[in-house]
Amino acid sequence: MGDRDHLKFSKAFDTFLRKHVSEENSTFRLERVLTDEVMVIETSLGIIGRVRNGDSPEATYRRYERRTDGAELQLRFAFRGYEALDAHGPWVSDRETLLPDDSFENLELAWARELDRREQRRREIAAMPKLDKKALNQFCRAWADTGYNEYVSDSEVYYVLFDGRTLDEAGAARDELLTAIETLGLALVEPQAGAPAGEVWVRSDPRVDLELEKWA
Repeated sequence: MGDRDHLKFSKAFDTFLRKHVSEENSTFRLERVLTDEVMVIETSLGIIGRVRNGDSPEATYRRYERRTDGAELQLRFAFRGYEALDAHGPWVSDRETLLPDDSFENLELAWARELDRREQRRREIAAMPKLDKKALNQFCRAWADTGYNEYVSDSEVYYVLFDGRTLDEAGAARDELLTAIETLGLALVEPQAGAPAGEVWVRSDPRVDLELEKWA
């Protein structure tokens, strides 16, 4: 693995994990054949083991509490091997001392399932009626310049545009935005009590949410 292969490795290994991790398939190995070293990733336990064979065999283990921590250890091992992880412990020789309780969640499996849910949601949104591209672009630009999302609950989210502005401060741009909102078929709602008169509150729409990811 060369100096410039970090991103390539991380992407490839993430792709491999996502494809193969499951409740039945939860242990993965990284082998550095030339140095006779192995990393064992036990995703169902949150334990990483590193094994050095040869003249002085040695195996040590550590827990990882976040998936990104595990990914960093995997990358460092692939790049520099066993000794590169010395400072990224603590490492212990007794794996049994690291076993989690029954509440432990397989972090890689949860991550893969969440990505699958997001992709399924994107497919559902893509199947919805298309929005006018010009009006959508105008709305997103106004949101990026003057707005934010107001999260009332998981199911109740509003776009707030011309945040904190009076009618005079919002000016003609506000009227143009209202026209774009009508074209898009979005639902205007009453602003919260005390909001300046220039603010525009709009009920969220998953098609707009998807587009706003490009503007955030």
